[in-house]
Amino acid sequence: MADITSLLDEAGVDYDLLEHEHTERAADEAEALGVTPEEVAKTLVLATPSGNVRAVLPASERVDLPKVADLIGAGHKQVQLASEDDMKRDYPDFALGAVPPLGGTAGDQVIVDSRVAERDSVVLEAGSHERSVRLKAADLVRLTGAQVADIAKDEERTAG
Repeated sequence: MADITSLLDEAGVDYDLLEHEHTERAADEAEALGVTPEEVAKTLVLATPSGNVRAVLPASERVDLPKVADLIGAGHKQVQLASEDDMKRDYPDFALGAVPPLGGTAGDQVIVDSRVAERDSVVLEAGSHERSVRLKAADLVRLTGAQVADIAKDEERTAG
């Protein structure tokens, strides 16, 4: 299991390590931690013509693949969720479905949804389904070299 905390320590980033029961979905992670889904960011791995892109958005939102395609200059049908086989191959250090936005394969483009970037802090899975970290959203953007953009589906947006 890749140690995200080591990466954060090396970068001198303040964070809180949060242990919780095993969860498979970001919304369940939020519930297990007693926080709102807006406070938890999920990382989706997207397969694109130029390689994997890690899209980071609130647990309460759904990714808008055409928005991501437009952002990276790809055709709408060329951007899709990475398959489980792709994720096992490309992210062997992380539990399937728990790939964080940092660590692991170098060179992945990271896009952080503007709703995450606007928050003071954000909770992320730390490469497993039982450990999360809370860090400043600004540190997440800086460490990942992320592009900040609106990548959530408009019709799925929740109130608040």
